[in-house]
Amino acid sequence: MARNGKTTHPELEAGRGPQAGFATLLIALLLTILSLYGMEAYVKASAENRMAKREAQSRQAVYLAESGVEWAKGQLAHDPDFREGVLDLAGGLVTVTAAPSEGGYWVTSVAKAKAGMAQRKIGVLLHNESGHWRILRYQELHQ
Repeated sequence: MARNGKTTHPELEAGRGPQAGFATLLIALLLTILSLYGMEAYVKASAENRMAKREAQSRQAVYLAESGVEWAKGQLAHDPDFREGVLDLAGGLVTVTAAPSEGGYWVTSVAKAKAGMAQRKIGVLLHNESGHWRILRYQELHQ
């Protein structure tokens, strides 16, 4: 535009100089960086949540397997010929086997939690002493 014989740029007339473009670029860069930090925090929180859920499901499967051992103790107390059974609990399904071993019973309990895909297998060597079951050996078995 020409004013009083001088040519001027419209941005300069409005009071904006070359800094206006730089400020816009700086704000866009800042928003991009903040968005990336936000996405990183979301991904980390999501991964932590999945790990905590898997840990809880794994723990639940161990507790289910241990409850299978306790159930087997009761079954063996009433019936020394007990060899296997399935226990359907609210948290999952437990399969228990018992075999005579070393003056007692080797009991294997396999639990599958209903929530998720957690599965645990434990084995114990039980010995009956004066009507009370004593665990001589306990181990988590890996398949």
